[in-house]
Amino acid sequence: MFQHFIVYLFAVSPLVSLTGAEAECPLQLNPQRVVVRYGGSVEVNCNTSVLHKGMGWEANEGIVPKIINQNLITWRVSELIDWDIKPFCYINTNDSKQCLIELPVTVYKTPDSVSISTVNHRGPMKEGQQYELQCDVHDVAPVQYLTVKWYKGQTLLHQTTFSDTDKTPVNKTVTLLIRPDRADDGAQYRCEAELDLGAEGPQPSPKYSSEPLNVEVYCAEAECPLQLNPQRVVVRYAGSVEVNCKTSVLHRGMGWEASEGAVPMTKNQNLITWRVINLTEWDIFPICYINLKKGAQCKVELPVTVYQTPDSVSISTVNHRGPMIEGQQYELQCDVHDVAPVQNLTVKWYKGQTLLHQTTFSDTDKTPENKTVTLLIRPDRADDGAQYWCEAELDLGAEGPQPSPKYSSEPLNVEVYYKPQHSSSTETIIKDDKVMLDCSVKANPAPDYTWSSDHLNLNISSSVIKSSALSPGKYMCTATNSLGRDSKVFILKSTGAEAECPLQLNPQRVVVRYGGSVEVNCKTSVLHKGMGWEASEGAVPKIINQNLITWRVSELTEWDMFPFCYINPNEGAQCEVKLPVTIYKTPDSVSISTVNHRGPMIEGQQYELQCDVHDVAPVQYLTVKWYKGQTLLHQTTFSDTDKTPVNKTVTLLIRPDRADDGAQYWCEAELDLGAEGPQPSPKYSSEPLNVEVYYKPQHSSSTETIIKDDKVMLDCSVKANPAPDYTWSSDHLNLNISSSVIESSALSPGKYTCTATNSLGRDSKVFILKSTGAEAECPLQLNPQRVVVRYGGSVEVNCKTSVLHRGMGWEASEGAVPMTKNQNLITWRVINLTEWDIFPICYINLNKGAQCKVELPVTVYKTPDSVSISTVNHRGPMIEGQQYELQCDVHDVAPVQYLTVKWYKGQTLLNQTTFSDTDKTPVNKTVTLLIRPDRDDDGAQYRCEAELDLGAEGPQPSPKYSSEPLNVEVYYKPQHSSSTETIIKDDKVMLDCSVKANPAPDYTWSSDHLNLNISSSVIESSALSPGKYTCTATNSLGRDSKVFILKSTGAEAECPLQLNPQRVVVRYGGSVEVNCKTSVLHKGMGWEASEGAVPKIINQNLITWRVSELTEWDIFPFCYINLNKGAQCEVKLPVTVYKTPDSVSISTVNHTKPMIEGQQYELQCDVHDVAPVEYLTVKWYKNQTLINETTFSDTDKTPVNKTVTLLIRPNGNDNRAQYRCEAELDLGAEGPQPSPKYSSKSLNVEVYYKPRHSSSTETIIKDVKGVLNCTVKANPAPDYTWSSDHLNLNISSSVIKSSALSPGKYTCTASNILGRDSKVFILKSTGIRPTFWTVLTVFQLSVALISVI
Repeated sequence: MFQHFIVYLFAVSPLVSLTGAEAECPLQLNPQRVVVRYGGSVEVNCNTSVLHKGMGWEANEGIVPKIINQNLITWRVSELIDWDIKPFCYINTNDSKQCLIELPVTVYKTPDSVSISTVNHRGPMKEGQQYELQCDVHDVAPVQYLTVKWYKGQTLLHQTTFSDTDKTPVNKTVTLLIRPDRADDGAQYRCEAELDLGAEGPQPSPKYSSEPLNVEVYCAEAECPLQLNPQRVVVRYAGSVEVNCKTSVLHRGMGWEASEGAVPMTKNQNLITWRVINLTEWDIFPICYINLKKGAQCKVELPVTVYQTPDSVSISTVNHRGPMIEGQQYELQCDVHDVAPVQNLTVKWYKGQTLLHQTTFSDTDKTPENKTVTLLIRPDRADDGAQYWCEAELDLGAEGPQPSPKYSSEPLNVEVYYKPQHSSSTETIIKDDKVMLDCSVKANPAPDYTWSSDHLNLNISSSVIKSSALSPGKYMCTATNSLGRDSKVFILKSTGAEAECPLQLNPQRVVVRYGGSVEVNCKTSVLHKGMGWEASEGAVPKIINQNLITWRVSELTEWDMFPFCYINPNEGAQCEVKLPVTIYKTPDSVSISTVNHRGPMIEGQQYELQCDVHDVAPVQYLTVKWYKGQTLLHQTTFSDTDKTPVNKTVTLLIRPDRADDGAQYWCEAELDLGAEGPQPSPKYSSEPLNVEVYYKPQHSSSTETIIKDDKVMLDCSVKANPAPDYTWSSDHLNLNISSSVIESSALSPGKYTCTATNSLGRDSKVFILKSTGAEAECPLQLNPQRVVVRYGGSVEVNCKTSVLHRGMGWEASEGAVPMTKNQNLITWRVINLTEWDIFPICYINLNKGAQCKVELPVTVYKTPDSVSISTVNHRGPMIEGQQYELQCDVHDVAPVQYLTVKWYKGQTLLNQTTFSDTDKTPVNKTVTLLIRPDRDDDGAQYRCEAELDLGAEGPQPSPKYSSEPLNVEVYYKPQHSSSTETIIKDDKVMLDCSVKANPAPDYTWSSDHLNLNISSSVIESSALSPGKYTCTATNSLGRDSKVFILKSTGAEAECPLQLNPQRVVVRYGGSVEVNCKTSVLHKGMGWEASEGAVPKIINQNLITWRVSELTEWDIFPFCYINLNKGAQCEVKLPVTVYKTPDSVSISTVNHTKPMIEGQQYELQCDVHDVAPVEYLTVKWYKNQTLINETTFSDTDKTPVNKTVTLLIRPNGNDNRAQYRCEAELDLGAEGPQPSPKYSSKSLNVEVYYKPRHSSSTETIIKDVKGVLNCTVKANPAPDYTWSSDHLNLNISSSVIKSSALSPGKYTCTASNILGRDSKVFILKSTGIRPTFWTVLTVFQLSVALISVI
């Protein structure tokens, strides 16, 4: 019989043995769970019945090393002081497997004290009104096993449990709302703290009760017959104040209640004075009260404003140093330090003595604050040398000091850089010894001057030239500085024997649209032997018997034209007048885009906008303007001398803020061609770019005091994008509230913290809700009210009161002060503070039986051990235009929520990152920055800086720690400032092809006039024949060519041939034709070419090279002419023959299976049969994002195959990403538009990655609808296993219904071939714990059966 019972007992009791698969690890613990009082002793046996190679205990305390020859070992600690200990017993079995069993340990501590008090109330309660009781349980652990119960007499009213998972002792405050009636007069309320630690804990469960709170209830209403004089006071902090309170009625006593200067109740006076010699409390509410003869009490509150003038007022520029640029926008900042109350503050901005702007504040904070105000300015040249300053004024009303206190910053001297700008574009000068050509103009920096004229052979850098030293004619002076240039034309006329060329042009300058018509008259009033027009189009042969001739072209298609009118006077030499001709073309399109970014922008981060202007000429007259809405932000001009159409790309860096959400950016291309050009100047705008900005919540003030009223709300609403979620916390709230607004009438007086959160961060605001009734605050004042302490540093804070009491003290884990009865000031003092998360509390036991307390906010900080900068997955020089990632590592800093990591290039702030983590202990933080360096960044120094801004109470200035600078070397290809340059042959003039590039470039020269290889970047012009010389600068990143047109000053002349077009781009096998024409007499002209040659023709001025199917890759056609004077000259036609690729394909190198997260792989792009490769760019994309691009410096003209590789390191987010490569042939303006692009098929990437839960623990309240959901993303899909003391079955599902489980801990492990990750679910019950009662029933049944046996 007994044997059968034992079998039954083991079957029904899960506490006796394990069943099924759970018995795999051959270890048994006895007991299986322990509950130990902090500092108490504990021992647990671990035994096995199998052979093994060793077993032992791992634990922070009581470790047992591996033992081979025993089957039972004991974990034993005589004094357990580790709150979060996780001992486990392990065994190494003979089959080389190790397994372990963890021992659940609960370390507990009963509370030091349990106390009850009323919140914001003293004295008798009024029938029917609502009051709040507060229960404080000090230093108890673990709080998840705590229940706080409320009693009135012996009747249980309410109980509260906790879901916190803290294992260390905490203080807990619980509140109860009551509405007493007359039956409650004399009732006793109390609260009780019970620690129910389960069957293994002490029996019965420990219970600790507060002292009873005796409640007196009554009702009385009357109007208050008191008068205050004055009725409001304004007092400087630490100043003196006195106010009279008088009455004209009989009474039983009157007095002043105040945290400073209280006057005890006086019976035989009708006037009493509240007086404070040294007022040091910011938020004081003195009240005069009277006890009337009929039993009622009433009171009148005195409004008190305590003020402090600012310690300092300073002005600075935001994110800028050095001179400002005319027309650009800058931000000035005014910092006002330590001023109160800020709602009476006005900050004013001045330029010189002119008021520009002023700002007021709606904050309700009464303590001193720092305030920062900004002003946007857009300075012009008149502001160079201006002084800006700001002023802080405290206007405290009629009761405040007169006049209002004003404090000014030092002036900020502004230097403005602006380009030269002449007052007029032309000036006529009569030649004279005393007259100067004066080009001087104001500009900053000071400009350099250059002069140009047909009459000048010398370089002149002076701004002034004597007119007497010059020949009559036109002289152009250009003033240039780093911001731009401006030209002025001087027309020098003679008064004496020197005669100007007797020709007048009308008009004197022409501006013509490409393909448009033009005509200009040239006339004379003197006798002559002939006059005519020389021009490559519209030439007029010499005419003898006319005084007016017209140069006329019906369709002008030559970009670089130099017509001139000449005359052979009867007396003297031939002279000529050149006609300046500007041929223009408006852009085909103007477009705006973001560079390497899609989607919403993040407030405070830097972004690059790009404006593309297509096919515009001449670019030197182009201005690209940037607008936000209708506001001009910036403009760019160009110094290029190209006359043919070009594409221009201009970028603008922006750092948007919340005010820019929904803003429209656009760019505009304007061609300002002068007075002779079209009026108004042609303008072409892009479509607007709509910007969405994400920004975190930011309240206008951190605190707000609310007087409780039916119509008044606690309104936490704040603008943010994405829209924020709201959470509320308070000792007076038992419900989760997600609304941004709460009615004040539904709440008890006290502090309510609202936190608004979105994906970018969070911001909290504290509402201090006050009552209009008899309820009062705790009469304690802390000085200071908040402390910031360096870890290991010292701290002391005074706590004082002005009321009678039965004892006051400090509760704290370090530096506690026992209750003292005969003092009104006690000090919390710690010499060496080494606790990160400390909550000191000053408490007082009032004479009327209640206790209240004030908590001191303490921030313990530690500056970082080190701050370092590095590049991620890269060494060596960077390539211009490619993206790189910089990493900043900040080691061992706390608390991280006050940390800002800033990125600098040189002295320029690039970006900054803040943190929303709530960790109070030191952590390591890693922040990254993406950069795309260009040539200007070669040699730049990047650094990162960690700043701990701990508020006004923290160290000033805020501690800052910088990394060593990271010196960046950037490789970039050569790029000349202009593609062509015209040189007049001279002994002192050079063809200078020098260009900046890294690595340094090699130079090659080509020309029909050169037979030698030249590697120098400079050639003397005097050693060369007139003609075209092409210089190519090449390095490993690419090449760039510049054409020098060398002209002669003497008898040497250019070849009088014009090609149209001047360069051709032809598809292999396609057709081509080019015209060659001349305007001079000749003995024959023709085309030489390996295909399509044209034999010499004598009687024509235009011949055409034509090929219907061009199949030669390396062809060099040239047009030649035999001049009447015997010489032959020629002009070569540049021909580019191209072929688009047969195929573009993508593949992985040496890999075919899924990729593993974090490992490196190589992708390969194969481009087949493409030419010429120097114009090829291979681009890599992940989905729609450009990742990298490669160009080629090969000079092969025939088709080749090209292979390009890309290294990637995929992560879990890249699973199912699509990679592709694209081959683009950019053949220039003469090539097909848009450039041909050929893409590979997409390569679908599968990435294997291990499971990773978003959180390691989750607390679940047991419910019919509730589930324990362990589902997690991983590839391959994970397997799930569950473990718990409450499970006897193997469960492979990722989800379990909570209703089928007993309360306790459940560990779910998700595993795949790459690893595993566990999550602990803490299941709590809403009712009693059935496990204990089940076990108790089994135990009682067992005893009964044994007795029977």
